[in-house]
Amino acid sequence: ITVGADHKLEVNAQAIEILANIEKPIAVVGVAGMYRTGKSYLLNRVILNRNSGFGVGPTINPCTKGIWMWGRPLKGQTAEGEIVNVIVLDSEGLAAVDQDNSHDSRIFSLVMLLSSIFIYNSVGSIDEQALENLSLVVNLTKNIHIKSSGNEELDFEDFSYYMPYFMWVVRDFALQLVDSEDETISSRQYLESALQDQKGFSEQTEQKNHIRHLLRAFFKERNCYTMVRPVTDEASLRNLEHADPSQLRPEFVEQVV
Repeated sequence: ITVGADHKLEVNAQAIEILANIEKPIAVVGVAGMYRTGKSYLLNRVILNRNSGFGVGPTINPCTKGIWMWGRPLKGQTAEGEIVNVIVLDSEGLAAVDQDNSHDSRIFSLVMLLSSIFIYNSVGSIDEQALENLSLVVNLTKNIHIKSSGNEELDFEDFSYYMPYFMWVVRDFALQLVDSEDETISSRQYLESALQDQKGFSEQTEQKNHIRHLLRAFFKERNCYTMVRPVTDEASLRNLEHADPSQLRPEFVEQVV
């Protein structure tokens, strides 16, 4: 799927044919995140369990335009034990230098609405900058229209019914997961702590808390997963697609499994 300059969607005919022949039930795993943060490699290594698949490149230029679908579904299983056909979607990176915020919002919204599980991929840690990068959630209600039973005004909570399971994957994570009292916490607790409102009454604080509120309101089911950098040297990092599993850090391989 590509989004043209006129904001119209263009869907590849081959993809439509593949989708039409997939047997139900169907689940969709989609990924979004900032430009050049390794989304495609994450899908290849963790979801597809292979070195290559979705395009991965060593340069500053993005490899993915629009939304790409893996050519055949994977077999998956729900929490209730039901066998489903899993469609895997890769998406264009957000905040690329050749695109604007409107384009990003449409890509972000479309991937999210198509997904049963929505993976948000980021690098480093969940800090104010990482949350600011998720400010696209502020525009979700502009791109998503739902009908109410009457003419009553819809609340943000009403949108949560249509939202997928939200999984924030923090890549190249090198910090210790501990709370303010130095007690070990889980990655889920790390996310929940980051989503708590900040103290203060300034306009800047209110904006930060607005993003947090929307994330909590939209994604009732959410989790977080942290992963160490897959390799330690820069040359190998630029060529991950061709790296043998034996070249990856044991901690990373353990997290993938």
